[in-house]
Amino acid sequence: ADVTLYLPTRRAGRVAQDIFLDVLGQDAAILPRIVAIGDIDEDEIAFAHFASAGLAHELLELPPAIGGMERTLLLATLILRWATAIAPEHGAPLVANTPPAALSLADDLGHLIDDMTTRQVDWSRLDTLVPQEHDRYWDLTLAFLKIARTAWPERLKELGVIDAAERRDHLIEAETRLLRNHTAGPVVAAGSTGSMPSTARLLSTIAALRNGAVVLPGLDTDLDEASWDLITGSDECGAAPGHPQFALAGLLKRIGVTRAAVEVLAPPRPHGRERFVSEALRPAHATEQWLARAGEADFLAHVADGIATVSVIAAAHPEEEALAIAIALREAVDDGTPASRQRTAALITPDRALARRVLAALARWRVPVDDSGGGPLTETPAGIFARLVAETALGGVAPASLLALLKHPLCTLNRDAATLGQATCALERAVLRGPRPRTGTAGLLHAIETLRRTRAELHPRDPRAALGKADLDSAAALARDVAAALAPLETFRASRVNLGAAAAQHCAAIANLRQGSPADSGDDGSEALARLFEELQASGTAASTEIAHSDYPDIFHAIAAARIVRRAGDPGARVRIYGPLEARLQQADRVILAGLNEGTWPPDTNSDPWLSRPMRRELGLDLPERRIGLSAHDFAQALGAPDVVLTRSAKVAGAPAVASRFLQRLAAVAGEQHWAAACARGDHYLGWARALDRPQRIIPASPPMPCPPREARPKRLSVTEIEHWLRDPYTIYARHILGLTRLDPVGAEPSPAERGTAIHEAIDLFGKRFRATLPPDPLAELIRIGREVFAPLDDFPEARAFWWPRFERIARWFAEWERGRRADVETIFTELSGSLAVTDNFTLSARVDRVEKRKDGRYAVFDFKTGTAPSAKQVRLGLSPQLTLEAAMLRHGGFADVPAACTIDELVYVQLKGGDNGGAAQTLDLKQTPDAAADHALARLKSLVERFDNASQPYPSLVMPMWKNRYGTYDDLARVKEWSATGGEGGEE
Repeated sequence: ADVTLYLPTRRAGRVAQDIFLDVLGQDAAILPRIVAIGDIDEDEIAFAHFASAGLAHELLELPPAIGGMERTLLLATLILRWATAIAPEHGAPLVANTPPAALSLADDLGHLIDDMTTRQVDWSRLDTLVPQEHDRYWDLTLAFLKIARTAWPERLKELGVIDAAERRDHLIEAETRLLRNHTAGPVVAAGSTGSMPSTARLLSTIAALRNGAVVLPGLDTDLDEASWDLITGSDECGAAPGHPQFALAGLLKRIGVTRAAVEVLAPPRPHGRERFVSEALRPAHATEQWLARAGEADFLAHVADGIATVSVIAAAHPEEEALAIAIALREAVDDGTPASRQRTAALITPDRALARRVLAALARWRVPVDDSGGGPLTETPAGIFARLVAETALGGVAPASLLALLKHPLCTLNRDAATLGQATCALERAVLRGPRPRTGTAGLLHAIETLRRTRAELHPRDPRAALGKADLDSAAALARDVAAALAPLETFRASRVNLGAAAAQHCAAIANLRQGSPADSGDDGSEALARLFEELQASGTAASTEIAHSDYPDIFHAIAAARIVRRAGDPGARVRIYGPLEARLQQADRVILAGLNEGTWPPDTNSDPWLSRPMRRELGLDLPERRIGLSAHDFAQALGAPDVVLTRSAKVAGAPAVASRFLQRLAAVAGEQHWAAACARGDHYLGWARALDRPQRIIPASPPMPCPPREARPKRLSVTEIEHWLRDPYTIYARHILGLTRLDPVGAEPSPAERGTAIHEAIDLFGKRFRATLPPDPLAELIRIGREVFAPLDDFPEARAFWWPRFERIARWFAEWERGRRADVETIFTELSGSLAVTDNFTLSARVDRVEKRKDGRYAVFDFKTGTAPSAKQVRLGLSPQLTLEAAMLRHGGFADVPAACTIDELVYVQLKGGDNGGAAQTLDLKQTPDAAADHALARLKSLVERFDNASQPYPSLVMPMWKNRYGTYDDLARVKEWSATGGEGGEE
């Protein structure tokens, strides 16, 4: 009990406690004092029996550390003040002049302050930097940092707090002063590299004690002295901060001992790779010695022994890499060994996305996993739900975000899952699909009431027409409940509010939406979210920070993303997942090092946004390469496991990735033969991964050939659907036999179909009102009618702003065109409806846009197109028979207002696109008379009807598509991409 053991982290301390108990074979024992460096207990120091009165008083008077969130908010306030008030005086651009941007930069500024504190660099050193040697941008940065170094300490003093890094250093210094007079039991520090000056002083003090010892993690005793000197060389070229031994070399220098004075505690394990790893990771300026090592027999034997238990997995993509890792982990713990010798396996990776993929892959076999890693609060179920609440309430209740909110598992609104699901479905079909309702929850209710009034006018194939009164009542009740739940936060949309109050209202809205939900689970992030809201509401800085309502979702996301939520551990699991930091001092029989690509392991060397590299060097701060050195040390330590698997993927996020420099160095030193053998062992797992979901037999998909019974086949179609019947009969099968109608997209802007409907309605109303004679000012009347039919678009200002000028151009063109047409016209029919019995079992229907009877008794048929009109060739070949079939119906008495046996003189497509010319009229040149073309079209239709009046005639997909890559409304149902890829009929015709 008189022994003191210093370890790097609390996790290492817990592992040490378990090991002591395992070695002793007991459930309880008096253990040493185990201290986590950097998390020293101040009370234990202050009340230690050997602490001086002065030291105890000093510690008792030590101010508390400022909270992380409070600190970020204060720094963001400072940055905003600089951006809006001080920066313009220096001619600085207004960057980070919004709260979300300032919060993002506040984290970087906080890292710099911590770096200055940790490296014990005084802010006055900034004055020694020579601005003339740097770009003007750095002059502005230095001006900002000089203000920050004054304003920040003053603000901390006002609050009576200090930075957490400064407080940590005070506690470590106090522990160091206590140890200088320590004469009791042994003191051992193990596993720390002394990368911080305060920690290095503590380790130096322990090393100087008579009964003190410092156990260095993974000290390289194999590297030659000349190469070792390069690691901490005094000149810039010689220093290698990216080397894994950089921190340990600096610590030995500080202690004042050489590597030769360090005792090796245990001989290398049989699988030892010490020399192999040392050689592979030697300083870049000494890699020419690889050639010499290649001729040393004992080194080659060491490499052969070390790499014999190393496997290399080179996957094609992250999904394949994750599945291969999961297989390797399962194999390690499911190898049939007795329970007394059960193996353990660990995945070590800095890539949390890859770790989540591995967790999902292991879940298919129900393998217990202890995942020590964590993720941002914003990626937990509770964090996602909170973000959706803020975005929905303050984003105008956009349909997509509202649906995501209502379908989130945490949303209950005092309903059971089935009832809420049915109400959500009704609300979605009623008003959330298609054109977006007006903003806010009031817009939802307005859209539902509008639908109640107009439901009888809907087209029978409109999905909303199938909604009954009960569905609309359910949708309206849900909309009212959503409005009441979001009211606390939605009320801020019209005003500015302080951040603390917004957080309180946000919390209230979340509670409203979660009414009736079961108790919080331990892993959904609800507890962490509740603590975050408590801190925001208690924060003085948040209470004094005024924000715009539109900024709150981004501000909340930035604050919540900084909170890391860790999963509940499973101590009994034999498979564990670690980040590189958590993996320190851990052991496992098989270790998998994953994500070995540049930018992941090692991480990118991100530049400091505040200080350039020369500035950091002059100040004595770490260069970005130091992160690579720490990452390399973690990599080297993990390679000490008995069984190692190294993995990477050739592509990340669809882009080619470069193999980690660590992996490339190992391959270079191992040699082609040994590395090929390691890759072959890895291919063993890749083969399993690729075969796992591979079917035993692949049967190429065939084009669909549905043959419904004769009585189920349509007996009536419109002329506009005949083209579908000719080009893609499957469309007729899906729409008229299966009765399927595609739903509109969620929250879509009004589509070209709505625009075409409005234009057609305006032209139709004009024709009906002025059928006999034109008004004195046709353009003015057409514009007035247009305002009536475009009124529903007032809910969509952007769409109206785009379409109304086009309609005005259409109106100007149409008014002039109409004057020219009326001189030779006797009667005009608009939106003329009729039908014609083509056979005994089939009727053709039509609604013609316009029919003119001329003074000579002949007729002209018009079709108004707001899109692209078919060409004369397509009409002549019978692929676009709308106009010719309408003419045939006229000739055979299909319309009550037009006598049979009439003569058709003209078939015209009128394009109303609203471009520069407004519109254009195209009279079809069919190389024959319109009457002959109409008779020919009707004869072809009779043949088509008779062919499909046979129960054995299928409805194939894409018989004559207009485009080779055309995918229509029902092509996903017909699985066109599957059978066309295998050369199925019609796939590429």
